[in-house]
Amino acid sequence: MKLVPIDKFDDEACANLKAASDEELKPYIAELLECLQDLNWPIAAPVSDRLSMLGLDLVKPVVKVLSGNDDVWKYWLVSHFLYQVNDEVFRELSFKLEDIKSHPTSGEIEEEVFDAVCELLRSRNTS
Repeated sequence: MKLVPIDKFDDEACANLKAASDEELKPYIAELLECLQDLNWPIAAPVSDRLSMLGLDLVKPVVKVLSGNDDVWKYWLVSHFLYQVNDEVFRELSFKLEDIKSHPTSGEIEEEVFDAVCELLRSRNTS
């Protein structure tokens, strides 16, 4: 069963994601997060919805993205996906979000990651 979309219109993989167990998805978290590099893609919403149901297995792959250089991808994760994750996952990611808030890079400011982080932290009542 194909779980990782091969292009931005891969409805079959999105349907498979809905039917897959959390255990079946865990090996593909990093690849599935790549589908969230642009939330305008048709696959982004169903992938985001399904991934957000996972637990702490999300933390390391999300931190890896937030620690990287793709500020547009960071923006999409912070402005949408991280609103969906459960409180336990969010708490584990708070240290990285606070770090971005306290020490944003010029790219994070330019791509509005800093603003999105501040809003997310305010909205989820931390900081």
